[in-house]
Amino acid sequence: MTTKLFAFLVSDDETFIAQHKVLLSREFDLNVHRSVADCRNALISRRPDIILLDSGLPNDEGFKLHRELRDDFDLADIYQVLICTSDDIAREGFEADELLVKPVHEPTLRYKLTLLKKVFGEKTAVRDQMAYAQNVAFTSMSAMGELGVVMQFLSKSFACHNIQSVTALAVESLRQYELTGAVYVVWEGDGIALTTEGTSLSEEQRSLIEQRRTLGRILEIDRNLVVNFDHVTVLLSNLPEDDAQRLGRIRDNIATLAEGIESRIAGLLLENDNVLKQQGIRYAAYEIRNSVKNLHTRQMADLTHSRALISQVIDEFEQAFLHTGIQAAIENQLIGDLVDLRRKISDIVGRPGEVHEQLNIVVTALDTIAGNVDVPQ
Repeated sequence: MTTKLFAFLVSDDETFIAQHKVLLSREFDLNVHRSVADCRNALISRRPDIILLDSGLPNDEGFKLHRELRDDFDLADIYQVLICTSDDIAREGFEADELLVKPVHEPTLRYKLTLLKKVFGEKTAVRDQMAYAQNVAFTSMSAMGELGVVMQFLSKSFACHNIQSVTALAVESLRQYELTGAVYVVWEGDGIALTTEGTSLSEEQRSLIEQRRTLGRILEIDRNLVVNFDHVTVLLSNLPEDDAQRLGRIRDNIATLAEGIESRIAGLLLENDNVLKQQGIRYAAYEIRNSVKNLHTRQMADLTHSRALISQVIDEFEQAFLHTGIQAAIENQLIGDLVDLRRKISDIVGRPGEVHEQLNIVVTALDTIAGNVDVPQ
C-alpha cells in the first residue's frame, strides 16, 4: 500500500475548501489551515511534502508566507502549489513549483494532482537511487579503506628483514581494524606471538590458536576468526557480528593479510636458507683453495725429490753395469731400458699441475655460485 503524501492547505476561502476538500483528502493526508499563523505553528511540529497556499489571504499574508518559506534553508524545498490569480504570476519574487489559477475547477485540480503524483513518484525514485548510490559509495570507501590496510602491509613488509619486524607490522595492521587479535608465527622449531594489546598471549588466545591451528584455513566460531597458513596463524577475538557487510570485508581482508604475512615469512626463510648455503659454499671454497695451495707446494717438492732419486738410481745402475762383466749386447739392452724408463718417468713427473688446475676450476665455480666474485684466484 502506497503512503499518501502529507499536505497543508492554507486558505480562508471556504468555498474553495468545501468544493475541493474531499478530492484533496482522498489524494493526500491533508491538514487545512485557515490562517498563516496556524500554518506556522503546524510547521514547528511537522513538515509537509506539499503546501497548497492561497495567495489571496488577508494583508498579502499568503505571498509573504510563500517568500518566507523560499528563504528558509530548512523549508525551501517544500513543494509549493500557489492558488493565485493571473496577476500574481507576474509579481517579483514569485517562485512557485506549480500553479492553480482561480477559479479552480475540479477537472483542472484533478489533472494537477495527477501531475503532482507523477513528480513526487519521480522524486522518490531519484531519492532512492541517490540513497543507494550513497550506500554503495560509503561501502566502497569503507572497503577501500580496509583493503588499504592490507595493501599498506604488503608494501611495507618488503622493508622488513626479519620475522620479528614482519610480525610487529602485521599486528599494527590488525590494530587499524580496531579489533582484538594476535599474530602467531612458527618456523623451524622457533616461534613468536604478538597481540594487538602489546601483551603476551592470554591463555584463552593460546588455547584458541593451539586447538584450531591444524583444523583448516579459515575458522569462525563465536565471534572468533582464525586464519591458518603453514607458518602463520592470525586470530581475531571480537568480530562485528552486528554488521554483516563489514564482517564479510574483514574476513576477506584478514585472509589476504594472513596470506601476505605467510608469503613474506616464507621469503625471509628462503633468503636465510640461501645465505646459509652461500656461507657453506664460501667456506668450502676457502678450504679447497688453501688445500690446493698446500697440495701444489707439496707436489712440487715431491716431484723434485722424485726426479733426483730416479736420476741417482739410474746413474748407480749404469755404474754397476761397468763392473759386472756382462756381455756387451745385454749391457746395451739394459742401458737402453733404463734410458726409456728415465724418459717415461720424466713424462709422468713433468705434468704436476693437472690436478691443481682442475681443483682451481672447481674453486672458481664455487666462488661464482656463492657470489664471492672479489676473491683472488
